[in-house]
Amino acid sequence: MKAVLYLMRHATADIRNSLVDEADRCLNEKGRLQARRVADFMHKQGLIPDRIFCSPHTKAVQTAALVRKDSGVKTAVEEWHCLLPAVTATEVKEHLFSQLQDNEAVLLVGHEPELALLINELLGLDKTFIELKKASLTCLELDSESTVPVRLAWSVPAKFM
Repeated sequence: MKAVLYLMRHATADIRNSLVDEADRCLNEKGRLQARRVADFMHKQGLIPDRIFCSPHTKAVQTAALVRKDSGVKTAVEEWHCLLPAVTATEVKEHLFSQLQDNEAVLLVGHEPELALLINELLGLDKTFIELKKASLTCLELDSESTVPVRLAWSVPAKFM
């Protein structure tokens, strides 16, 4: 199987406070601009995913929705509970591979450190070597028939898009 996997940490959200549950925090203006910048980058580079999956947390849902709308993706965003914080990378990997189709490009929008741990799991690394900044976009190329089945292609913070 060959596939392309884009991983995006949600964009910047409102400041944490005791009045709003963590799962309900919304993107702030900076976060909305970051998501639009990523969408514009994806559109200009022809990085259009076939499907988008995101964590059910509001900040991830809003990030995914803005990227979808502004990049021209036609398919709906699907929420995956396995992309919630504290779900193990092994669980996410198993769910991802049960859903992934051949020659498909998929965008996952989630949280840190879970996405970095997923990258490590997919690359078969023992130690975390990457930290994903808010609204960063990382690309992994999957090819189950290659001697290197998962390859880190690139990772770009939103400020450089």
